[in-house]
Amino acid sequence: MSTTDQIVPPQQSLDQIPANRALVDQLYSHGKISKEARIEALQQLIPHTQWGIWASRLLLGFGVCLILSGVIYFFAFNWTKLLPAHKLGGVQFAIIASIISACVCSLNRLSGQLSLISASVFVGIFLAVFGQIYQTGADAYQLFMVWSLLILGWTILSKFAAHWVLWLVIFNVFFGLWWDQVVIARSLVGHDWTLLILPFLASLNGLVLCIRELLSQKPSYDWLAPKWTRWIILIPILIALNIPIVLLIVDIDQAYDGVFIGSFIGVIGHICVYVYYRKIVKDIWSLAAVIISTLVIVETLAIRALLDMLWDEEELGLLLMGIASIGIITGFIMYLRYLTQALKEDTGTSNA
Repeated sequence: MSTTDQIVPPQQSLDQIPANRALVDQLYSHGKISKEARIEALQQLIPHTQWGIWASRLLLGFGVCLILSGVIYFFAFNWTKLLPAHKLGGVQFAIIASIISACVCSLNRLSGQLSLISASVFVGIFLAVFGQIYQTGADAYQLFMVWSLLILGWTILSKFAAHWVLWLVIFNVFFGLWWDQVVIARSLVGHDWTLLILPFLASLNGLVLCIRELLSQKPSYDWLAPKWTRWIILIPILIALNIPIVLLIVDIDQAYDGVFIGSFIGVIGHICVYVYYRKIVKDIWSLAAVIISTLVIVETLAIRALLDMLWDEEELGLLLMGIASIGIITGFIMYLRYLTQALKEDTGTSNA
């Protein structure tokens, strides 16, 4: 085997090159195909009837949410008129019916996945009804803890991103209530550390986001590939990182130790997320979320500085706030446009 054979990678055949919108746009931008050919190719790749599929799935999801909310309000409104056997029996019947529906419809279909999600929600309703009937005296965090443990098996078997989102929401609520009802209420830490729950939640969800980024690259976890599964985790992380920083800027004199530590973690978190989605994954929408979060921080800092300098000049202060806001937002928009162009060039260079 020659040295050239070892260095030059084998050429791909046409059957091995994936046809997608990025490829069509790249061929059009390099003048390889005409505008009419580009439109025809996109119509073949993304047919106009696709909106009907998304609309039907969206309506099906909304229908399931309305049914579940109707069941919850039914028990809440008729609580005093129902016997304990009716309350528990009705929820148990709903759980069994949802599981049977998931088995009949199959988890390979959306209807089956939504049925399994319904079963997970009914488990939480059953725990709440059971606690109200027998007055177990359990704290709220224990309900969500047991709820998350009971449906964990179904969530793993489902291989459905929406089910994992539901489980993650339940677990976050459990962790937040545990912090408030155990750690703070029992004085395991002082009230000065109350806001430290935010960086803890950000770190917990950051770990989930890292796992998502690793697993989504594997073919067996293609259900994690849609980008919304990234954004629905990233946005709450940025909000949790953002709040301590904003609170520190608004009233630094009254800030406790937990706010200072949360602000430090928030700054480090913003930097890490920016570097990761700028240098490694290169996702402009994730970068846009980071930039918007940073914009809120910078805007708050500018307004706070102007208030301190022009406390006695209210009219002038409001005018300068407006001018500063326009300038800051314009600067961030220009930088976002620069990032978009830079990512396109990086993508083109890597493809070349």
